[in-house]
Amino acid sequence: MNKKLGISISFLFAFLCFAPLLKAQDNPFFNYKGKLIIVGGGSMPDSLFTFFANYCGGKDQPVVYIPTATSDEEYIKTGGHLVKFTSRGFTNLSTIHTRDKAIADDPKNIALIRNAKGIFFGGGDQDLIAAAYGGTQLYKEFIALLERGGVIMGTSAGATIMGSLLVGGDARKDLTKPFPFQPAFSFVKNMAIDQHVLVRNRQFDLIPVIERYPPNIGVAIDESTAIIVEAGKFKVWGLSYALLFDPLDWAQQQKEWGKVMKPFKMLGSGQGYDFNTRKILK
Repeated sequence: MNKKLGISISFLFAFLCFAPLLKAQDNPFFNYKGKLIIVGGGSMPDSLFTFFANYCGGKDQPVVYIPTATSDEEYIKTGGHLVKFTSRGFTNLSTIHTRDKAIADDPKNIALIRNAKGIFFGGGDQDLIAAAYGGTQLYKEFIALLERGGVIMGTSAGATIMGSLLVGGDARKDLTKPFPFQPAFSFVKNMAIDQHVLVRNRQFDLIPVIERYPPNIGVAIDESTAIIVEAGKFKVWGLSYALLFDPLDWAQQQKEWGKVMKPFKMLGSGQGYDFNTRKILK
């Protein structure tokens, strides 16, 4: 009897230890083996490049830079986009850039992503990224990279493209009018991402977006700051703040106070958010 009880306790202990891992694989936001480093633009702390390198397995591992968000073709042609990596010791860099979906699916590009340990999306206009790669086989390879444990980093437009909606553009001209946002790449599902938030006084821009698309949460990231997404959570890292807009929190405020008093929560470096519990991590 005692032996059976011991075996049962052992199985229970194993289950309790493994249960959080199962739970982390079951949320409507992020369930990949890989990681995301989503940067709000501006100057990027060296620590973010260190994280990126470590997640890739070292600065000698293959990284693909996608600079398509910028319209400065000469900058891309002369390799100016790569300097932020070469100056920090990265030695195995490739570039994928096109404005044509058919060219995006060139076998050479497919092979580059399949071999890559990391991808970086540069800043500019997120609509340009979506127009070039949305719905392509190459896009499916981005997802496959996350599924096998790779890392994707992006800044500014390269941050917004990782969410579920292409926030920005003409919508900022009049936030009181409903705007039909097109889908982004949904590396994180059900999340609208904005950037340059405090520097450009955008801290209220995601409110009408979340009101119009309530299944989504919103995350607005300031410059020189990132959220690092992995294992069912994200953590803020950098010099400023990320703002969290959560419709479940809004509903709770309505219940307690009759109105939404705090439309967003400001998270500083080291704080985070659990996708499963919808709670802020201190």
